[in-house]
Amino acid sequence: MFSSKAVRLVAVAAMIVTAGGIGLAAPASACACGGVAAPAGATATVGNEVALLGWDGTTETIVMQLALRSGGDHAALIVPTPAPATVTAADAAVFTELRERTAPEVVTKHRWFEETADGSMGGAPGRAAPTVLDRVQLGPLEATTLTGGDISGIQAWLDENGYVMRAEVVATMAPYLAEGWSFVAMRLTGTAALSGDLDPVQLSFPADRLVYPMRMSSAATSVQTVRLYVLGEHRVQRSDPDRGKQQVNVEFAGRVTELDDPALRELAANGRDYLTELSVVIPKPAEITSDFALTATEDKDYRRVVHRTETLEFLGFPAGSAALAAGLLVTVGVLLAVVVRVARR
Repeated sequence: MFSSKAVRLVAVAAMIVTAGGIGLAAPASACACGGVAAPAGATATVGNEVALLGWDGTTETIVMQLALRSGGDHAALIVPTPAPATVTAADAAVFTELRERTAPEVVTKHRWFEETADGSMGGAPGRAAPTVLDRVQLGPLEATTLTGGDISGIQAWLDENGYVMRAEVVATMAPYLAEGWSFVAMRLTGTAALSGDLDPVQLSFPADRLVYPMRMSSAATSVQTVRLYVLGEHRVQRSDPDRGKQQVNVEFAGRVTELDDPALRELAANGRDYLTELSVVIPKPAEITSDFALTATEDKDYRRVVHRTETLEFLGFPAGSAALAAGLLVTVGVLLAVVVRVARR
Protein backbone atom coordinates (compact mmCIF):
# COMPACT_ATOMS: atom_id res chain seq x y z
CA MET A 1 0.00 0.00 0.00
CA PHE A 2 2.45 2.66 1.14
CA SER A 3 6.25 3.05 0.73
CA SER A 4 9.48 3.32 2.68
CA LYS A 5 12.42 5.61 3.25
CA ALA A 6 11.86 8.93 4.92
CA VAL A 7 11.12 9.92 8.49
CA ARG A 8 11.99 13.05 10.15
CA LEU A 9 12.72 14.33 13.47
CA VAL A 10 10.43 14.18 16.45
CA ALA A 11 7.68 12.00 17.76
CA VAL A 12 7.03 11.24 21.31
CA ALA A 13 8.61 12.57 24.52
CA ALA A 14 10.88 15.45 24.80
CA MET A 15 13.22 17.11 27.23
CA ILE A 16 16.27 19.30 27.47
CA VAL A 17 19.55 17.80 28.68
CA THR A 18 23.21 18.52 29.21
CA ALA A 19 26.13 16.12 29.15
CA GLY A 20 26.00 15.90 32.91
CA GLY A 21 22.24 15.50 33.12
CA ILE A 22 20.82 18.73 34.52
CA GLY A 23 17.53 18.58 36.39
CA LEU A 24 14.44 19.80 34.55
CA ALA A 25 12.02 22.52 35.35
CA ALA A 26 8.38 22.34 34.27
CA PRO A 27 7.99 21.91 30.52
CA ALA A 28 8.24 25.21 28.68
CA SER A 29 5.87 24.00 26.01
CA ALA A 30 4.48 20.84 24.55
CA CYS A 31 4.53 19.20 21.15
CA ALA A 32 2.75 16.21 19.70
CA CYS A 33 5.76 14.16 20.79
CA GLY A 34 5.03 14.43 24.50
CA GLY A 35 6.38 17.80 25.55
CA VAL A 36 9.54 19.86 25.52
CA ALA A 37 11.23 20.75 28.79
CA ALA A 38 14.35 22.72 29.65
CA PRO A 39 16.98 22.80 32.39
CA ALA A 40 16.37 25.23 35.20
CA GLY A 41 16.76 28.77 33.90
CA ALA A 42 16.52 27.77 30.22
CA THR A 43 13.61 27.87 27.80
CA ALA A 44 12.48 25.65 24.94
CA THR A 45 9.33 25.90 22.85
CA VAL A 46 8.03 24.02 19.82
CA GLY A 47 6.05 25.88 17.19
CA ASN A 48 4.73 23.02 15.11
CA GLU A 49 5.23 19.41 14.12
CA VAL A 50 4.88 18.07 10.59
CA ALA A 51 5.39 14.49 9.42
CA LEU A 52 5.33 12.50 6.18
CA LEU A 53 4.35 8.82 6.40
CA GLY A 54 4.72 5.95 3.94
CA TRP A 55 4.33 2.17 4.13
CA ASP A 56 5.10 -0.41 1.44
CA GLY A 57 3.54 -3.34 3.27
CA THR A 58 6.67 -4.32 5.18
CA THR A 59 8.57 -1.10 5.99
CA GLU A 60 7.28 2.19 7.33
CA THR A 61 8.96 5.53 6.87
CA ILE A 62 8.24 8.62 8.93
CA VAL A 63 9.81 11.93 7.99
CA MET A 64 9.31 14.56 10.65
CA GLN A 65 10.25 18.15 11.29
CA LEU A 66 9.91 20.40 14.33
CA ALA A 67 10.15 24.14 14.68
CA LEU A 68 12.18 24.58 17.87
CA ARG A 69 13.17 27.68 19.77
CA SER A 70 15.72 26.98 22.49
CA GLY A 71 17.50 29.52 24.64
CA GLY A 72 19.93 26.85 25.85
CA ASP A 73 21.48 23.71 24.45
CA HIS A 74 20.91 19.95 24.22
CA ALA A 75 17.23 19.60 23.35
CA ALA A 76 16.31 15.91 23.25
CA LEU A 77 13.54 13.63 21.99
CA ILE A 78 12.55 9.99 22.35
CA VAL A 79 10.70 8.30 19.47
CA PRO A 80 9.11 4.83 19.90
CA THR A 81 9.01 2.52 16.86
CA PRO A 82 7.48 -0.99 16.54
CA ALA A 83 10.90 -2.35 15.51
CA PRO A 84 14.45 -0.93 15.58
CA ALA A 85 14.71 2.02 13.22
CA THR A 86 17.40 3.10 10.81
CA VAL A 87 17.96 6.85 11.22
CA THR A 88 19.21 9.11 8.43
CA ALA A 89 19.09 12.79 7.58
CA ALA A 90 16.28 14.07 5.37
CA ASP A 91 15.81 17.13 3.18
CA ALA A 92 13.49 19.96 4.18
CA ALA A 93 12.59 20.32 0.48
CA VAL A 94 10.18 17.40 1.00
CA PHE A 95 7.83 19.57 3.05
CA THR A 96 8.26 22.58 0.80
CA GLU A 97 6.95 20.56 -2.13
CA LEU A 98 4.16 19.02 -0.05
CA ARG A 99 2.94 22.47 0.98
CA GLU A 100 2.95 23.58 -2.64
CA ARG A 101 1.12 20.45 -3.83
CA THR A 102 -1.61 20.73 -1.21
CA ALA A 103 -2.06 24.51 -1.22
CA PRO A 104 -5.75 25.46 -1.20
CA GLU A 105 -7.49 26.72 -4.31
CA VAL A 106 -7.93 30.49 -4.06
CA VAL A 107 -11.16 31.91 -5.45
CA THR A 108 -11.04 35.71 -5.75
CA LYS A 109 -14.17 37.84 -5.90
CA HIS A 110 -13.72 41.43 -7.10
CA ARG A 111 -15.67 44.39 -5.81
CA TRP A 112 -15.92 47.98 -6.96
CA PHE A 113 -16.09 49.66 -3.56
CA GLU A 114 -14.24 49.21 -0.27
CA GLU A 115 -16.28 47.80 2.60
CA THR A 116 -17.01 50.04 5.56
CA ALA A 117 -15.74 49.28 9.04
CA ASP A 118 -19.02 47.64 10.04
CA GLY A 119 -19.31 45.62 6.82
CA SER A 120 27.13 5.52 27.20
CA MET A 121 25.80 2.24 26.73
CA GLY A 122 24.24 0.24 29.58
CA GLY A 123 22.03 0.43 32.66
CA ALA A 124 22.99 0.07 36.27
CA PRO A 125 23.71 -3.41 37.66
CA GLY A 126 20.59 -5.40 38.47
CA ARG A 127 18.51 -3.70 35.78
CA ALA A 128 17.63 -4.96 32.29
CA ALA A 129 19.56 -2.41 30.25
CA PRO A 130 18.54 -1.65 26.65
CA THR A 131 20.82 -2.71 23.80
CA VAL A 132 22.36 0.07 21.72
CA LEU A 133 22.01 -0.99 18.09
CA ASP A 134 23.30 2.13 16.39
CA ARG A 135 24.45 5.67 17.03
CA VAL A 136 24.80 8.26 14.28
CA GLN A 137 25.65 11.94 14.16
CA LEU A 138 23.41 13.94 11.82
CA GLY A 139 24.79 17.46 11.88
CA PRO A 140 23.92 18.85 15.32
CA LEU A 141 21.76 15.80 16.10
CA GLU A 142 22.95 12.59 17.74
CA ALA A 143 20.55 9.68 17.22
CA THR A 144 20.78 6.39 19.16
CA THR A 145 18.65 3.32 18.41
CA LEU A 146 17.72 1.31 21.52
CA THR A 147 15.95 -2.02 21.90
CA GLY A 148 15.03 -4.34 24.77
CA GLY A 149 15.49 -3.73 28.49
CA ASP A 150 12.90 -2.75 31.07
CA ILE A 151 11.71 0.61 32.33
CA SER A 152 14.34 0.75 35.09
CA GLY A 153 17.10 -0.08 32.61
CA ILE A 154 15.85 2.52 30.15
CA GLN A 155 15.72 5.12 32.93
CA ALA A 156 19.28 4.26 33.99
CA TRP A 157 20.58 4.49 30.42
CA LEU A 158 18.93 7.86 29.94
CA ASP A 159 20.39 9.16 33.21
CA GLU A 160 23.89 7.89 32.38
CA ASN A 161 23.77 9.47 28.93
CA GLY A 162 22.55 12.89 29.97
CA TYR A 163 18.85 12.53 29.16
CA VAL A 164 16.73 13.88 32.00
CA MET A 165 13.03 13.08 31.73
CA ARG A 166 10.01 13.86 33.82
CA ALA A 167 8.70 10.80 35.66
CA GLU A 168 5.36 11.02 33.85
CA VAL A 169 7.14 10.92 30.49
CA VAL A 170 9.18 7.86 31.48
CA ALA A 171 5.98 6.14 32.57
CA THR A 172 4.51 6.50 29.05
CA MET A 173 7.36 4.35 27.69
CA ALA A 174 6.29 1.28 29.72
CA PRO A 175 3.46 0.13 27.39
CA TYR A 176 5.79 0.32 24.39
CA LEU A 177 8.40 -1.77 26.21
CA ALA A 178 5.75 -4.34 27.14
CA GLU A 179 4.81 -4.63 23.47
CA GLY A 180 8.42 -5.08 22.36
CA TRP A 181 8.84 -1.68 20.69
CA SER A 182 12.20 0.03 20.26
CA PHE A 183 13.19 3.67 20.72
CA VAL A 184 15.26 6.30 18.95
CA ALA A 185 16.85 8.76 21.38
CA MET A 186 17.78 12.02 19.66
CA ARG A 187 19.46 15.06 21.14
CA LEU A 188 21.08 18.25 19.96
CA THR A 189 24.77 18.25 20.74
CA GLY A 190 25.53 21.86 19.84
CA THR A 191 25.65 24.69 22.35
CA ALA A 192 24.15 27.49 20.26
CA ALA A 193 20.62 28.74 20.84
CA LEU A 194 18.11 27.71 18.18
CA SER A 195 15.14 29.44 16.59
CA GLY A 196 13.38 27.82 13.64
CA ASP A 197 12.89 24.52 11.87
CA LEU A 198 15.31 21.72 12.67
CA ASP A 199 16.60 19.64 9.77
CA PRO A 200 14.24 16.71 9.24
CA VAL A 201 15.23 13.21 10.33
CA GLN A 202 14.20 10.03 8.53
CA LEU A 203 13.26 6.86 10.41
CA SER A 204 12.66 3.58 8.59
CA PHE A 205 11.58 0.40 10.40
CA PRO A 206 9.78 -2.91 9.74
CA ALA A 207 6.02 -2.63 10.31
CA ASP A 208 2.96 -4.74 9.55
CA ARG A 209 0.66 -1.69 9.50
CA LEU A 210 0.80 2.07 9.18
CA VAL A 211 1.06 3.68 12.59
CA TYR A 212 2.09 7.04 14.01
CA PRO A 213 3.29 6.85 17.67
CA MET A 214 1.32 9.15 19.94
CA ARG A 215 0.87 7.50 23.34
CA MET A 216 3.84 9.29 24.92
CA SER A 217 2.03 12.54 24.16
CA SER A 218 -0.32 11.79 27.04
CA ALA A 219 2.35 13.35 29.27
CA ALA A 220 1.92 16.72 27.55
CA THR A 221 0.25 19.48 29.54
CA SER A 222 -1.22 21.65 26.78
CA VAL A 223 -3.21 21.28 23.56
CA GLN A 224 -1.34 19.20 20.95
CA THR A 225 -1.34 19.74 17.18
CA VAL A 226 0.21 17.69 14.41
CA ARG A 227 0.02 17.71 10.61
CA LEU A 228 0.42 14.44 8.72
CA TYR A 229 1.04 13.82 5.03
CA VAL A 230 0.41 10.19 4.08
CA LEU A 231 1.36 8.65 0.72
CA GLY A 232 -0.29 5.36 -0.26
CA GLU A 233 -2.34 3.52 -2.83
CA HIS A 234 -5.54 5.10 -1.53
CA ARG A 235 -6.84 7.89 0.67
CA VAL A 236 -6.45 7.11 4.38
CA GLN A 237 -8.44 7.80 7.52
CA ARG A 238 -7.86 7.46 11.26
CA SER A 239 -9.19 4.14 12.58
CA ASP A 240 -7.81 4.13 16.14
CA PRO A 241 -10.02 4.41 19.26
CA ASP A 242 -8.92 7.99 20.02
CA ARG A 243 -10.06 9.52 16.74
CA GLY A 244 -13.48 10.50 18.10
CA LYS A 245 -11.96 12.46 21.01
CA GLN A 246 -9.74 14.58 18.77
CA GLN A 247 -10.30 17.12 16.01
CA VAL A 248 -9.25 15.44 12.77
CA ASN A 249 -9.60 17.40 9.52
CA VAL A 250 -8.78 16.39 5.96
CA GLU A 251 -6.89 19.26 4.35
CA PHE A 252 -6.10 17.57 1.02
CA ALA A 253 -6.77 14.27 -0.75
CA GLY A 254 -5.74 13.36 -4.27
CA ARG A 255 -3.10 11.76 -6.48
CA VAL A 256 0.17 13.63 -6.98
CA THR A 257 2.21 13.00 -10.11
CA GLU A 258 5.53 14.19 -11.52
CA LEU A 259 6.98 14.80 -8.07
CA ASP A 260 10.27 16.70 -7.95
CA ASP A 261 11.78 15.57 -4.64
CA PRO A 262 13.58 12.16 -4.83
CA ALA A 263 12.31 11.05 -1.41
CA LEU A 264 8.74 11.82 -2.42
CA ARG A 265 9.16 9.97 -5.71
CA GLU A 266 10.43 6.90 -3.86
CA LEU A 267 7.57 6.95 -1.36
CA ALA A 268 5.02 7.40 -4.16
CA ALA A 269 6.44 4.65 -6.39
CA ASN A 270 4.41 1.61 -7.50
CA GLY A 271 1.04 3.31 -7.31
CA ARG A 272 1.46 4.75 -3.83
CA ASP A 273 0.91 8.30 -5.09
CA TYR A 274 -2.37 9.10 -3.35
CA LEU A 275 -1.65 11.88 -0.85
CA THR A 276 -3.80 12.53 2.21
CA GLU A 277 -3.12 15.53 4.43
CA LEU A 278 -4.58 15.45 7.94
CA SER A 279 -4.48 18.12 10.63
CA VAL A 280 -5.08 16.92 14.19
CA VAL A 281 -5.83 18.91 17.33
CA ILE A 282 -5.78 17.10 20.67
CA PRO A 283 -7.49 19.27 23.32
CA LYS A 284 -6.83 16.87 26.23
CA PRO A 285 -3.53 14.98 25.83
CA ALA A 286 -4.09 13.12 29.11
CA GLU A 287 -6.91 11.23 27.41
CA ILE A 288 -4.64 9.73 24.73
CA THR A 289 -4.81 5.93 24.87
CA SER A 290 -3.65 4.82 21.42
CA ASP A 291 -1.28 5.60 18.58
CA PHE A 292 -2.67 6.92 15.30
CA ALA A 293 -3.79 3.99 13.13
CA LEU A 294 -4.21 4.87 9.45
CA THR A 295 -6.20 2.67 7.08
CA ALA A 296 -7.34 2.96 3.46
CA THR A 297 -10.73 4.43 2.60
CA GLU A 298 -12.65 5.58 -0.49
CA ASP A 299 -10.63 7.72 -2.91
CA LYS A 300 -12.62 10.91 -2.66
CA ASP A 301 -10.49 13.84 -3.82
CA TYR A 302 -10.58 17.05 -1.83
CA ARG A 303 -8.83 20.42 -1.89
CA ARG A 304 -9.65 23.33 0.39
CA VAL A 305 -11.04 26.45 -1.25
CA VAL A 306 -10.17 29.86 0.16
CA HIS A 307 -12.43 32.76 -0.82
CA ARG A 308 -11.11 36.29 -0.80
CA THR A 309 -12.37 39.64 -2.02
CA GLU A 310 -10.30 42.31 -3.74
CA THR A 311 -11.27 45.89 -4.49
CA LEU A 312 -10.67 46.95 -8.07
CA GLU A 313 -8.50 50.08 -8.24
CA PHE A 314 -7.96 52.91 -10.70
CA LEU A 315 -5.00 55.23 -10.14
CA GLY A 316 -4.77 54.03 -6.56
CA PHE A 317 -8.45 54.63 -5.77
CA PRO A 318 -11.31 52.10 -5.53
CA ALA A 319 -12.60 51.68 -9.08
CA GLY A 320 -16.22 52.28 -8.03
CA SER A 321 -15.35 55.55 -6.32
CA ALA A 322 -13.24 56.61 -9.30
CA ALA A 323 -16.13 55.83 -11.66
CA LEU A 324 -18.56 57.83 -9.52
CA ALA A 325 -16.13 60.75 -9.36
CA ALA A 326 -15.66 60.64 -13.12
CA GLY A 327 -19.41 60.53 -13.63
CA LEU A 328 -19.88 63.44 -11.28
CA LEU A 329 -17.28 65.51 -13.13
CA VAL A 330 -18.96 64.80 -16.45
CA THR A 331 -22.34 65.77 -15.00
CA VAL A 332 -20.94 68.99 -13.55
CA GLY A 333 -19.29 69.80 -16.87
CA VAL A 334 -22.55 69.33 -18.76
CA LEU A 335 -24.45 71.47 -16.28
CA LEU A 336 -21.85 74.24 -16.54
CA ALA A 337 -22.06 74.13 -20.33
CA VAL A 338 -25.86 74.46 -20.17
CA VAL A 339 -25.62 77.36 -17.72
CA VAL A 340 -23.12 79.22 -19.91
CA ARG A 341 -25.24 78.68 -23.02
CA VAL A 342 -28.36 80.00 -21.27
CA ALA A 343 -26.46 83.00 -19.94
CA ARG A 344 -25.23 83.89 -23.42
CA ARG A 345 -28.79 83.84 -24.74
